[in-house]
Amino acid sequence: MQKKVISIVTPCYNEETNVAPCYLAVKQLFEGPLAKYDYEHVFCDNDSSDNTVLLLRGLAAQDPRVKIIVNARNFGALRSNYNGVLATTGDAVLVFLPADLQDPPEVIPELVKHWEAGNEIVYGIRAQREEGFLMRTARRIFYRLVRRMANIDVPVDAGEFQLIDRKVVTTLRGFEDYYPYIRGMIASCGFRRIGVPYTWKARERGYSKARFYHPALSI
Repeated sequence: MQKKVISIVTPCYNEETNVAPCYLAVKQLFEGPLAKYDYEHVFCDNDSSDNTVLLLRGLAAQDPRVKIIVNARNFGALRSNYNGVLATTGDAVLVFLPADLQDPPEVIPELVKHWEAGNEIVYGIRAQREEGFLMRTARRIFYRLVRRMANIDVPVDAGEFQLIDRKVVTTLRGFEDYYPYIRGMIASCGFRRIGVPYTWKARERGYSKARFYHPALSI
């Protein structure tokens, strides 16, 4: 019996200290609790100036499940991430696994469980955050402002750390948005959905590139 395939998308920019640990964390998941699935890990590099691409090419050379997209320039995190999602082939797609693993991969098996139960969209809820009070408060305000201003039901405290069914990816292909706001696009698709709470981790290596990317992907 052919295994179902789960695609993992990781956009990155100058993450030379994080891409190998990220790759290993995903590999260990599919050798352990997700062993009954096959997978592909799609890294989308956004024109890094460090050794990120060199390291990714090395990983792809030794493991066919690693696929890389190397952008010709920095297109911004949202467009780079969206392009990666559309390039996937899996039965389900984890829209965004950050290279720094602040959205922890150990939550993915629970997301998969809810997907197998019939939910086409399983979104992570950042119920707790390992960060200071001021930033935590600012992010909570941001989420609630977005929800209040939107004409669709955008879940609060949820980012792009979501597992979506292939049919949702197919629906996303129909959008024409030069600067895609991915979590809002997914919310507007409809489909059955459920949230899974987790703790957003402090970054262990390097520093956040959100100021060079676009803050929306990390908020």
